[in-house]
Amino acid sequence: MSSVTNVRSRPRSRRRTSFAPRSSSSNDSSSTSTPESNEKEEVDNNNNNSNRKGPDLKTLARRFWKVAAPYWYCEEDKVQARWQLAAVFALTLGTTGISVGFNFLGRDFYNALANKDQEEFTKQLLYYLGAFAGGIPVFVLRDYARETLALRWRSWMTRYYMERYLKNQTFYKIQSQSIIDNPDQRIVDDLSSFTGTALSFSLTLFNAAVDLISFSNILYGIYPPLFIVLLVYSIGGTALSVFLGKGLVTLNFLQEKKEADFRYGLVRVRENAESIAFYGGEDNEMQLLLQRFRSAFENLTQLLISSRNLEFFTNGYRYLIQILPAAVVAPMYFSGKIEFGVINQSVSAFNHILGDFSLIVYQFQAISAFSAVIDRLGEFDDILDSSSSKSLSDPSEEICLVYNSVRSSPVLESNGSMPKDKV
Repeated sequence: MSSVTNVRSRPRSRRRTSFAPRSSSSNDSSSTSTPESNEKEEVDNNNNNSNRKGPDLKTLARRFWKVAAPYWYCEEDKVQARWQLAAVFALTLGTTGISVGFNFLGRDFYNALANKDQEEFTKQLLYYLGAFAGGIPVFVLRDYARETLALRWRSWMTRYYMERYLKNQTFYKIQSQSIIDNPDQRIVDDLSSFTGTALSFSLTLFNAAVDLISFSNILYGIYPPLFIVLLVYSIGGTALSVFLGKGLVTLNFLQEKKEADFRYGLVRVRENAESIAFYGGEDNEMQLLLQRFRSAFENLTQLLISSRNLEFFTNGYRYLIQILPAAVVAPMYFSGKIEFGVINQSVSAFNHILGDFSLIVYQFQAISAFSAVIDRLGEFDDILDSSSSKSLSDPSEEICLVYNSVRSSPVLESNGSMPKDKV
């Protein structure tokens, strides 16, 4: 009979491995058995990471489309997915209409209150309660439909990426050549974050566009100079927030990587507990884990400092708008040109439009984190495409199977193998 008696691997370079082979991170694919060499490896990785620059906007846009598009064009689910997406956008449009209605209800409600008109106040109060009863289900159904679609999208993408990851031994090429770090994290965490955040941001942009059209007409009709103040305030705030938070994208990317490396190190200790205990490698593993945690800690410290500096600005930016529109239109109220309810209406419209103009200010940290997710998934997607085109194949690294004829005998050699047939 024929049996596989030897498996040889010819790597590009010889590696001194630690207690057991690793299988996930680029940092984990080539570890030495000494603490000093582990420390040197960690320092080299940290130096490379610190010099990493975030992707430009064009690259992010290309990667976003490359990752997001396949689901909406897949044969098995595209029709239902598109109908569900249309329903989500329709519900979003409905929420904008409800917000406009509340804007006018608020004006009449506060006018009745200022005029001490109890009958009108009671009527407006009933209108308010009816609007709440009819409007709240629309907001809830919009969020439910969005989350359901995100879950459906994630399910398809998980299967899509896993098929490509396991096809043509791509998983082995990525690991053996140390191409990217933590492919498991990209499939699990990054895909989940990508689908939910992509839908959320898309609806936010759509809602902002509709809001801008609706409330700009209201605000401009109340007092045109207030609209000019709004434009100057929002554009200046956006420019300052971009300047203050420009390093957050890279820091978020590195934090995802370092956290994943530390988490995988703990998983590796659990999987290789017997080997580590047998060879007495606890101190070596402890130093490696502490180095990884220290790297994540230091990066997170930088991330918190950058976030703190941005928060100083964004918090002041948010709170100032509570009094800015009222301060601008107050002289018109004192002169009797507008009613009290119009002040409330102008504040509401101002806040809506400012929120639309200031998406980058309010969402900068979320946008930077999402950019890191796009970068990681786009990088992973490019690697999978390269593997499918065979460009990751390396003739200097292959697995050789050697077949020998052996006797059909229950007798085994001392090492557990079966003896060869005599010629």
